[in-house]
Amino acid sequence: MLMTATPERLSKDLIKDFKRNREGRLSSRQWLELISEPLTSLLLLSVPLALLLARYGMGGRLLVVALILGFLLTVAMRAVRFSRVKLCYRVLYPEEIHPRWRFWKKLALASRSGESVRFDKRIASKVKLQPDQGLCVYYFDFGQRRVLISMIPEAHPKADLAEPSESFVHRGGRIFAD
Repeated sequence: MLMTATPERLSKDLIKDFKRNREGRLSSRQWLELISEPLTSLLLLSVPLALLLARYGMGGRLLVVALILGFLLTVAMRAVRFSRVKLCYRVLYPEEIHPRWRFWKKLALASRSGESVRFDKRIASKVKLQPDQGLCVYYFDFGQRRVLISMIPEAHPKADLAEPSESFVHRGGRIFAD
């Protein structure tokens, strides 16, 4: 008797992500994750500074207010930048399969023609990679960085959710056929 692995169930959030991505847009969850990325480190570094500045009277409090306005400006600028992002769709294959404990390694995928595609950041959920496994991937280029936003194995029963819609290209999306 041949045993086959049952495909992973897709969460409701992941289904919503694919429905938005196939239209050429980020889902609200993806967008919020991208714009709030620097806030954790900024807040961690600035809380001691804010506590020190607040002790120095009105001038220190004004500097704390300026620091908070700087955070808000950072979030607003990232929100505008990520609202205009152009998505790319591509079917890629694992170039290297790293063990889970090597989490610091960048994800490297390759096209069928052999072009290497490395992702500097990923907000996509983890997928167990297999050799020669096709992955339907949505990503975008952000300056000199590539950000992976969603992926699903081509062989998954619900992989048709990841196929770009007719409006994908009209919204500025780019489909790679390689």
